[in-house]
Amino acid sequence: MSHAVRRVFPVIAASSLAAGVCLAAGHPLWPQFALPAFLCFAWLSATWPRLGILALPALLPVLDFAPWTGWLMVEEFDLLVLATLAGGYFRIWLDGSDPRHAGSARWLVIAIVCLIGWGVGGASMRDIGAFAGYATPTNALRVGKGLLWPALLLPLLAASRDAFPPPETLARFFWASLLGSVWVVLAIVWERAFFPGLLDIRAPYRTVGPFWEMNHGGAALDVYLVLIAPLLAWAWRRPLPSGGRPFLGLFILAFVYACLTTFSRGVAFAASGAVILHGLLHAWQARGRVSAETRVRPVSLLIIALVGIEIFLVFGTDSFMNGRLRQTRRDFGGRLAHWERALGALKSPADRLFGVGLGRFPSHRVQRELAVPLPGGFEVTEFADGARGARLSGPDASLNGASPGRFFAVSQRIELVRGAPYRFFMKARSNRSGRMQLWICASHLLYPSHCGTRILSFGSAGWQERGALLSGPAPRLEPSWRARGHVVFLASVLTPGAVLEISEMRLEAGGDDLLSNSRFDGARRWFPQSFHYFLPWHVDNLYLELLVETGVVGLLAFLCVVFHVFRRLFRAYLAGNALPIELLSSGAGVLALGAIVSVLDMPRVAALAGSFLVSSALAGCEEGRDVRRG
Repeated sequence: MSHAVRRVFPVIAASSLAAGVCLAAGHPLWPQFALPAFLCFAWLSATWPRLGILALPALLPVLDFAPWTGWLMVEEFDLLVLATLAGGYFRIWLDGSDPRHAGSARWLVIAIVCLIGWGVGGASMRDIGAFAGYATPTNALRVGKGLLWPALLLPLLAASRDAFPPPETLARFFWASLLGSVWVVLAIVWERAFFPGLLDIRAPYRTVGPFWEMNHGGAALDVYLVLIAPLLAWAWRRPLPSGGRPFLGLFILAFVYACLTTFSRGVAFAASGAVILHGLLHAWQARGRVSAETRVRPVSLLIIALVGIEIFLVFGTDSFMNGRLRQTRRDFGGRLAHWERALGALKSPADRLFGVGLGRFPSHRVQRELAVPLPGGFEVTEFADGARGARLSGPDASLNGASPGRFFAVSQRIELVRGAPYRFFMKARSNRSGRMQLWICASHLLYPSHCGTRILSFGSAGWQERGALLSGPAPRLEPSWRARGHVVFLASVLTPGAVLEISEMRLEAGGDDLLSNSRFDGARRWFPQSFHYFLPWHVDNLYLELLVETGVVGLLAFLCVVFHVFRRLFRAYLAGNALPIELLSSGAGVLALGAIVSVLDMPRVAALAGSFLVSSALAGCEEGRDVRRG
């Protein structure tokens, strides 16, 4: 191992360990559990480095509790990544090994750190923190970590592939990713069983699953499902233990159900296209060769028929999906207008070359320049007179009447109390008289229902105390495992242009205050949500987002890396290697979906997609090395 590498690896391990300890010790809910768990997993990753690599895709969907913690810039998944980095790099340094591609990882990390630094530039101390909002410069760190994690994991992935035959290593990574998709499907079943019902395909309800970063819209679930879909076809072709194929067949049907109940046109076409491409690539590679893998099993025909029935029930009936398909032309027109407006952020030659900054598109400065009306806002801050509290804003005047219902609310998950009224109390002041709305609802994320609601008026005469009596959610909401975590309190300012400064907010029932952090000692436990209107947070196009935030330089660099990796991967496929089929089809599906959704602003799925890209690069390099050796 070179002297430079010997110095860098322990620095990365120590930095990851220190960052993880700080985050775990400051966990808003369970610091007494998070810190020992982090240290334990760091030790396990140092003892068995491959464990961390496989745990990342397997546990990714379940490691985010943002609606309960209020964390926006970081999430529990980051703790898992930091523990993996700390243990993995410490093991490499301890063994004295020199993993391949360390030089490539170094340059990637430097480039990404520069992007993050460019985006964070100009941030004040109050903008920095785990609870900072998406409109702050700290959002560059939130977005950038989706790029940084795969780059830092590159040497660990390479070391893992050196320890075992590459096909076996990649197969284990695929199985771990499929295990992660099990939690996603279970979460979707839990969500739809609660509301609107497992078999209801007419209700205008789009599934979110465990991807809480969709609190301001976005397509995290869409990208995840498209990325995983070809792996199911790969698993179906594999030899399975006795009884394994029926279980896999049932899971395929559940996975297709999850894809269809997103009611996303992008998921429907990108996921099916990725699976079809997977089949075509496999058929072309297997042409003229008859084996157990190439023969069509009767059970395969049965699964195809059942999947066809699922698709017919969604596309061939009066479902919510067909309603969305009829609106495609109108929706695409609105999306085109949004793209044109987003390009208006590039005002100077420097902007066109280097972008406005990573993660800066949702900033208030950019949105004001683009004349995009904001639906509201929430921040915990220090007021002009030195008092501390929360500032809750109403929608811009230009948005008033543009869409029915509320646009923005701050929320907190609470316990359901039966047989007792809910008493609300608030101490606040405002720049103008107005109204706010309070809800206690049953909600997963984007669709509150069975609400008890109350309109509360406030004036502009300094600090005021306001109270109200609220009913709870409708009696249909019975305490059960399905209702766990689904009861939420929401507060929203309805008056356009009104800004409410709140020093205290309480919600009492049965003699207890159900709200945590009611005096706003930071933003802990408070979670902002948007409804019906998500334009200020997303470009809704991966390539335009790269262009706006990183400029022509960033977009061309991304396209060059993807082209280089896919070229090597395709050469490996032509040489007869079978595993690149899954990587090619998954990557092609996500790149196609990227034409209508953003990807980088969802760090967990961006990190998983980046891990697939890194695995693709390693597979292509190994094939190229074998060809040169031959």
